[in-house]
Amino acid sequence: MEKSMNRKMNKMKLAVLASALVFSSSSSWASERIISAGAAITEIIYALNAESQLVAVDLTSKTLVKGAYPLVGYHRQLSAESLMSLTPDRIIGSNEMGPSSTLKLLKQGGIDVDVVNSGETVKDLLERIDEVAALTNKTPVAASLKAEVSKKVEAIQAHLLTQSTPKKVLFLMIHDGRPANVAGRNTTADTVIRLAGAINPAASTVEAYKPISAEAMVQMQPDIILLSGRTLSSIGTIDDLLKKMPLLAATPAGKNKALATIDGTALIGGLGLKSIDEAERLNKVFYQD
Repeated sequence: MEKSMNRKMNKMKLAVLASALVFSSSSSWASERIISAGAAITEIIYALNAESQLVAVDLTSKTLVKGAYPLVGYHRQLSAESLMSLTPDRIIGSNEMGPSSTLKLLKQGGIDVDVVNSGETVKDLLERIDEVAALTNKTPVAASLKAEVSKKVEAIQAHLLTQSTPKKVLFLMIHDGRPANVAGRNTTADTVIRLAGAINPAASTVEAYKPISAEAMVQMQPDIILLSGRTLSSIGTIDDLLKKMPLLAATPAGKNKALATIDGTALIGGLGLKSIDEAERLNKVFYQD
């Protein structure tokens, strides 16, 4: 009888201990102080309902956050002093996060620095979702988010079956005083163009973002010119673009004044949730009929 009572008491103690450990674990996760350095990271944190762990974001995330968070600057030019003043437990970013000297100081200060998958493919995005979910203790939520991404991609692909002739779309990155860059292969812009059912004419000869001559752009004969919304705002209209780059008038895009825009945040830190949304939208823009 006494042994039986002791066994019951031991089981009760173990149950109480297990509950305490679970509570302690969840409490420690709930108190995690995270800085997100990159729009592609911040959007996933929100999609996983982990935004309560945020204490600050970078400038590229400014339009994504729904509350008032301190801004820690541009994700490529972070300051160790400003980050440490916020006493974070960890900072999560893409491989664009830096500089390396800042990241080194953060690690020396006992702050976890997590660089997650920053690739340009759908597979990379799904892996990044898993990584951010693990870092924010939101792994159970990751499956439904990944399913949502896959569903959107499948919907775009289904719409593509109705298109007989793919459009050629050339993405231009334009900065005053510098030659225009085109997006070649292994870029997020290239992936978005292809997901939207178009052909990137620069992908066969250019890798990453590279400057090329206007003559080379004409040879590519794009049907549509793609710019970031911010770039178009600084230029004005398609007519202003043609004044700036008159040789483009010799392309189908120039002749038809075919211009489309993409949200620039969709191109930061690898293929992201916003990139998928933009691919879905651009698919309808490219193939309006």
